[in-house]
Amino acid sequence: MTWSKEGIPHKGWDCIDVVDLAENIDRTSDIPYEQCEMCGNERIRFVHIMRHPQYPHELRVGCVCAEKMSGDYVNPRKAEDTLRKRASRRKNFNNTEWRFNPEKQTYSKKYKGEYITIKRSRYGNFGIFFANKIFWNYNGRKFNSFDSAEQAAFEIFEEFHTTQADRERQYWLSHRNDYGE
Repeated sequence: MTWSKEGIPHKGWDCIDVVDLAENIDRTSDIPYEQCEMCGNERIRFVHIMRHPQYPHELRVGCVCAEKMSGDYVNPRKAEDTLRKRASRRKNFNNTEWRFNPEKQTYSKKYKGEYITIKRSRYGNFGIFFANKIFWNYNGRKFNSFDSAEQAAFEIFEEFHTTQADRERQYWLSHRNDYGE
């Protein structure tokens, strides 16, 4: 355990990132938990990466140790909660079934009131249709399989999804002059 090791500061650390170890694994794989490098807890899914100006290495720790090391008892928990909620949304998104439309040769799903569609191009790769946009690649990756398009579909949904209230506000803002305002 690092808490008892000499030469390792206990306070003054900065959290530079928080990582969900289950983020990029498929639904059938086990989560590759880590061990906290500060206290030795062996089942950490959300890893807080900590840096200290007087220590040469980063430490990968759990939320409680991140709070103690940084002296911040709010933000480490908030960051972890944000990742937990994202993981929950991903799970719900993945649990919604794709429906095949044989007439259009497309796969679509309705999630949070919006449709997202995957279609194979005549060249064999796949495209994603969402929010009045067509994505033939995302973050520099082309979709060479339905599985790769399906994984990117969640990321695209997360980035471009707006709520009904947001869409209505945008509509009224864009049509203000039509109503004499």
